[in-house]
Amino acid sequence: MIDRVRFDAIDVASLPRVNPIFRDYLKGAPALRDFYRWDPREPQEQLLQFLTSRSYPRDQLVAILTDQNRAWGAGNVLLESIARLRDPQAVMVVAGQQVGLFGGPLYTLYKALTAVTVARQVESQWRVPCLPLFWMDSEDTDFAEIDHLSLPDHQDQMALLRYTPTEGYGADLPATHGISSTIGDVFAALEQAVGSAQCQESVLKLLRDCYSPGTTLVHAFGRLLSTLLAERGLIVVDPSDPRLKGLARPLFQQETSTAPASAGLVQTAWEKLRGLGYRPQLRMRGQGPNLFYLDGGRHTIKGEDHGLATAGTRRWRNREELREFVEAAPEHFSPNVVLRPMMESFLFPVLVHVGGPHEIAYYAQLREVFDHFEIPMPILLPRGTFTLVEGRIERLLKKHDLTFSAVQGDSERVVSRVLRGSLPKAYLAKQGRILQTILKNFEELGAMVSALDPTLTPRVGAAEGLVKKRMEEVERDLLRSFKRRNHEIQTQVLRVLAHLLPGGELQERVYGFIPYLCRHDLPLIDLIAASIDGPGWDHRLIYLGASR
Repeated sequence: MIDRVRFDAIDVASLPRVNPIFRDYLKGAPALRDFYRWDPREPQEQLLQFLTSRSYPRDQLVAILTDQNRAWGAGNVLLESIARLRDPQAVMVVAGQQVGLFGGPLYTLYKALTAVTVARQVESQWRVPCLPLFWMDSEDTDFAEIDHLSLPDHQDQMALLRYTPTEGYGADLPATHGISSTIGDVFAALEQAVGSAQCQESVLKLLRDCYSPGTTLVHAFGRLLSTLLAERGLIVVDPSDPRLKGLARPLFQQETSTAPASAGLVQTAWEKLRGLGYRPQLRMRGQGPNLFYLDGGRHTIKGEDHGLATAGTRRWRNREELREFVEAAPEHFSPNVVLRPMMESFLFPVLVHVGGPHEIAYYAQLREVFDHFEIPMPILLPRGTFTLVEGRIERLLKKHDLTFSAVQGDSERVVSRVLRGSLPKAYLAKQGRILQTILKNFEELGAMVSALDPTLTPRVGAAEGLVKKRMEEVERDLLRSFKRRNHEIQTQVLRVLAHLLPGGELQERVYGFIPYLCRHDLPLIDLIAASIDGPGWDHRLIYLGASR
């Protein structure tokens, strides 16, 4: 069973490997004010008024979202909520992610739940219909990013499960790839890694229902997310739908006609951010539009001196011919990382985009692109960010007097620090007194030598350094000996690290959320949701209490 909600809040800036742009964005750094349209901590009624006065194809969007979410098993409550988008005052809070295996990493769930919470807050505060929407990145061909699932197994070691289709992926997209029968091997590996005695059959059954052979990866992901979160009001959208591509036709045409203008704006922002000492993510090269051509695969459209050509076999003689092709068949095109946010806010009245650290960081390069297309840039809010601390791991933290900050860094150093704390207190006290005495004696010796011959003072310092080095070597050897005789302590510390900071990364970026549901059952979602009271301004350690 899971106890009531307990969590500790931690400054995001103290986390390992925090993106500097994201860190400074949260702090409201003046240097970044020109890169984002809105202050994320202030109400933005101007944006709300702009969105509600702008024209959107609301009836068509409702029809598409209704069809898609009904196909994923959504009930009447969500379908009725979707219908509220017809209201000219209705706005949206959007989050998105690649369609990772079995729902992807923990932060996918955190994004979705944050969007739900923020949408409720907007609706309550501004008295307008506000709907949470999850945008599936259904045409990203980087299968190496989504074909696996990591988890801490029942032996407290990191395990990696990988889905390898019988015939490979070929030219498939997640939207078109039919799941192979080899998915059965992944189910078996998941149950074994979690531990059959701990694994909740209800969660496994849900996974088998969603990820059945022949189903596309996108349909499986959409059904899983909808099953888990539709009752909370989350709407899921697959942007590969030809009807949405048809609605996005004017955006695609403008990009085709004006390329490489938007890419140039992204690159200019890159140079400005570099000049401020940041390391921006999007560096643009080439003269082609920010679109992919879909034709038995996904191809980059490259610019040439005498026309435009794709990376595949399709070729257009000039820009106008390409534009005509977009007009006739927009379903053959897909936005890249630059145009995807534009498509999102072109189609939907997006008031808020909920994103992770790297996502919010790359939006810093898009403000002028939004202006270029005359699309309102949304408010950027950080998703909830969490580390789940299971009962046995919490007990080990307390046993070894460890904090979350103390377990960050090199694992060997963390183990050595804990082992040193396990040495007899009498030894540690005596060692400290001896070292203080030695250093004091060297200080007195240095003063006397300096009075007699100042040129010899450095020799005293060198001797002091040598003695300190030798004492450190003695302690290091002692810890090695202690480590050999106290293997259990080392094992316990490594178990903590494997759960909380696998490979030195935040847990939420490495592990999937499904293994945690397998161990703690679906009420875990309620616990996480109860820990989200708005945007992720801080990082939270959620204590799960007794562990199965």
